[in-house]
Amino acid sequence: MISRIILQNFKRYKKVDFTCNSEVNIFVGENGAGKSTLLYAIGLVLSGSHSQIERSSLASIFNQEAILEFMSTKDITQLPKVLIEIFFDELNTEISSNFNLEGKHNSQKIKTFGLSLKITPNQDYIAEINSVLNDSNWTVFPFEFYRVEFLTFAGKTYSSYNKPYKFMHSMVNTSLIDTQQEIKKRIHEVYLENIAAANRAKVNHQYRINSLNFLDTLREGELLKENASEFQLHFDESENSFRDSISAVKNGVDIKNLGQGEKVLLGVENAYSHLKETVKILLIEEPENHLSFQNLQKLVNMLSSNTGVQVFIGTHSNMIASRLGVDNLHFLDNGQISKLEGLNRDTIRFFQKSTNQNLLNFSLGKKIMLVEGNAEYILMEKFFEMIYSKKPEDLNVSIISVDGLSFERYLEIATCFVDKKVVVITDNDSDYAGNVRSKYSSYQQFQNIKVSSDLDNDNRTFEICIYNNNKALLDSSSLTKSKNLPGYMLREKAEFALRLLEQLETDNISKKFIIPNYIKEAIEWIIKD
Repeated sequence: MISRIILQNFKRYKKVDFTCNSEVNIFVGENGAGKSTLLYAIGLVLSGSHSQIERSSLASIFNQEAILEFMSTKDITQLPKVLIEIFFDELNTEISSNFNLEGKHNSQKIKTFGLSLKITPNQDYIAEINSVLNDSNWTVFPFEFYRVEFLTFAGKTYSSYNKPYKFMHSMVNTSLIDTQQEIKKRIHEVYLENIAAANRAKVNHQYRINSLNFLDTLREGELLKENASEFQLHFDESENSFRDSISAVKNGVDIKNLGQGEKVLLGVENAYSHLKETVKILLIEEPENHLSFQNLQKLVNMLSSNTGVQVFIGTHSNMIASRLGVDNLHFLDNGQISKLEGLNRDTIRFFQKSTNQNLLNFSLGKKIMLVEGNAEYILMEKFFEMIYSKKPEDLNVSIISVDGLSFERYLEIATCFVDKKVVVITDNDSDYAGNVRSKYSSYQQFQNIKVSSDLDNDNRTFEICIYNNNKALLDSSSLTKSKNLPGYMLREKAEFALRLLEQLETDNISKKFIIPNYIKEAIEWIIKD
């Protein structure tokens, strides 16, 4: 459907051009990276809605950097313009057979199918624009003299009232879902499923009769008082009175009493269940809002099973990002968009099926330290503090614990980001040459990747390295009553790390404690810019 999107001077995007996946597109990034902006841009062009722009104002739509650059020169020939272009592929017959969409009226000057939004200086007001620009006291950008046009690539204007295509798009924003409205939709759906069309009139008619009879019974039993007021109690006698008075239950619970998360899930389910054949594009903003882990799993299954609809999702969820395919991710950072190109199929499958939920933490971080287990993770923050008197996050470093067998999956992703530094802390398992140097040799060409391990095969694990570097100190400590401290350290790795951390934080042994060299080297390397 949508094959390519170009944005120029639109909100935080000064200039961006990216290719879309035919089925699933997932926008990920830090808060404020522009996920909502992209969904808004797509929806805006597809809607052709001038009223949406009027509600937002041009000042909030223009890229502020472009405005500031112009204000520094006030050169009328350099007045900034806003452009959003949506290119369609020709695989869909609704597109390829629509001559209204095809033409060369696009920034690439190629004959293809598409739509655009252009916000440009209105030539009818060029004299007024010149006048304000020549005023030495003028400090306000002339938004008033701009015009907004929705155009097809055939050069024809369109609006929300006369769209040049018949397919539809749908927008779901879970943070703005009207749960009451979604509940009404689902009750109506249950009503349609349970009462055949041929019986609905009969059911409603009988309901009205029974309602009126019930009122008469109340009056006869003097349970309903009559008074002289011009207002009296009465049942709704409309043709939809039965449908409008019923509710629905889910597993015995009235859906009006469901939790907020279940109501959000209900809203997304409604969007899917009510998709008509004409709906080809679905935009979803932060579908994970208010959802428990179990409901999030249900949502992922729903999104992954959908076919025939192109989906654009903005999310912070590790589960959504990994389970729907890392090859479907678009990374947003500093007004630019990038993808993971050429990933091994096994790596994609690994993140789809893995229980580890660190994908976004890893992908969005600038400096990442990957460690092999709980013991390393527990102690590594303290090691940073002992060396630099700062926590890792204060040095823009994220520590992520992954199974040692998963390192290469993450490193493959790291090769796609030249500006991301990644260091791996790993055991040599008694064979540094084979388990470290040879195993990770293919990553030596990447300056942003470092694999750090003890060179001595006798120091085969993290725990043994700690012990051999601090034998006298640890043997005299109260970490355990066991006479075989190394054996205890290897058997109870996490518990040992917690006990050691407590002593490093409360006792003076931190001044005597020796951090293994390979860990110090890794920390020193990762914090350098």
